[in-house]
Amino acid sequence: MKNTRALLLLAALMIIPIFARAQAVDSEKVNSFAHGVALAEGFHVPHSLPARNHNPGDIKKGDRYIHFRNDAEGWAALRTQVTKLAAGQSKHYRLSMTINQVSKIYAGDYRWGKIVAKSLGVPPTTTLKAYFAHEEPVAPTVAMQTYVMVELPTAGIVLPILAQN
Repeated sequence: MKNTRALLLLAALMIIPIFARAQAVDSEKVNSFAHGVALAEGFHVPHSLPARNHNPGDIKKGDRYIHFRNDAEGWAALRTQVTKLAAGQSKHYRLSMTINQVSKIYAGDYRWGKIVAKSLGVPPTTTLKAYFAHEEPVAPTVAMQTYVMVELPTAGIVLPILAQN
């Protein structure tokens, strides 16, 4: 009984960080990247292989293209792949890779990367880390300035003047 509890605790401690990292991924960027992939794969072209297979990412298992039951299943599979990519959990891609480098592995040519990058509004030399980076909004810093009041003796006018530090 103690061994079972220890194994369950160990499993939980190993799985929790995976979910914590996955939650940090920006779902809007995942969706945008997935749509760029679908565009590059020709999913929106009527009667194309990805369209017939309900497979917007043209995902393969081994040498065969996967045929999903419907588009929703295909999109879910593609988003899962892109989420792993964005979280740095992919077996094939590193966050330091550019979209062009991903293109050579995923599609075998550079045109795929150009299409994906254009749909995202970034150059194909953009790294995955740069694209998927989650940036917290930073409040602008306000420099404190000191003004002194200076009276012009001849005119009787008082002017605020920025003090020199």
